[in-house]
Amino acid sequence: MPDDRWKELTIPNVKWGPMDVVLAATVTMLIVISILSVGGAYGTDAGFKTTVTSPAGYMVGILSTTLAFVLLRLFSSPLWPIAVSLVSGIGIVVISYILGSDKGDGSAQFLGVPVGIIAATAMSVTFAATGLAFSVVRFRAPLSSVGFVRTKGLKPYLFSVGIWLVGLSVLMFWVQLLLWLDVDSLIPPDTAQRALDEAGGSIIVTIILVGMIGPAAEEIFFRGYVLPGLIKRVGVGRSLLLSSFVFGLFHVDPGAIVPTFALGLALGWVYLKTGSIWPAMFAHGLHNTVAVLVAKYIDVG
Repeated sequence: MPDDRWKELTIPNVKWGPMDVVLAATVTMLIVISILSVGGAYGTDAGFKTTVTSPAGYMVGILSTTLAFVLLRLFSSPLWPIAVSLVSGIGIVVISYILGSDKGDGSAQFLGVPVGIIAATAMSVTFAATGLAFSVVRFRAPLSSVGFVRTKGLKPYLFSVGIWLVGLSVLMFWVQLLLWLDVDSLIPPDTAQRALDEAGGSIIVTIILVGMIGPAAEEIFFRGYVLPGLIKRVGVGRSLLLSSFVFGLFHVDPGAIVPTFALGLALGWVYLKTGSIWPAMFAHGLHNTVAVLVAKYIDVG
C-alpha cells in the first residue's frame, strides 16, 4: 500500500498486478513484431524498400504471433481484442502498400504519407488495444481504472504543461552533457525530423499520426495500465521508475531510452497527480507536436 509520502496523489485501485503487466508487455511486443515483420515482408514483395525482407519477415511474423497467442491461452487472457489489433494492423499496412506509390527512393507512400509512418502508428495503436484488453476486458474493469476520468477546468492541463517543461529541461541538459562528453551513440535520434523527411514535409498528417494517435495509445498502456499494475506490489516511487524504464525500452533505440524514460517519469507524475489520463495524453501529444513543429520550421543546425 502507498505510504503517507504519496497521500496527495490519486492511486488507482486496480485488479491486475506485476505479472499481468509482464504478460501484457510481452504480448504487446510480440504483436508489434508481427505487424512490423509481416507488413515489411509484404512491402518487399510489392517492390518497396522496407526494414524487414521477405520471406524471413513472414516467418518471424508467424512465429511471434504464435508465441503471443500461446501466452494468451496459457494465462486465460482475452484473445479477440489482440486478434483484432493484429489483423487491423497488418491489414492497414498491407493495404497501404497495395495502394501506395514509389516516393522516388524505393520506399512507399500512400496519400502522400510514408507507409513507414502508417505502420508505426498501427503498431502504436496495439498498445491501447493490449492495455484495454488486459484491464477492461479481462478484469471487467471500468474505463476509469485506466484513467478515463473527467477533469475540471484547465488546471490539470496547465499542470501537465509545467511538468512537461521540467522534463524537457532535463532532456536538454542530458543532450548537452552528451555533446560535452562526445558520446554520440547516446544522443537522442531526431525522430520528428525523420518522420517529416519521410512524409515529404506533410505537417498535418505527421501531427495527427505522431502527435495525437500515437501518444494517446501509448498513454493508455504505459500510464493507464502498466503504472497502476505495479503500484500495489512495489510502491509509487518504484512503479514510476519501472514503468518509465519499460516505456524507454519499448523505443528500442539506445539514444531514445533516457529521453523517453524522463518523459515517462513526467507523464506518470501528471497522471497520478491529476487522477486522469487526459492531461498525460495532452502533455505527450504536446511533446511530440512541438518536436515536429521545431523540425519543420526551426533550423537548429
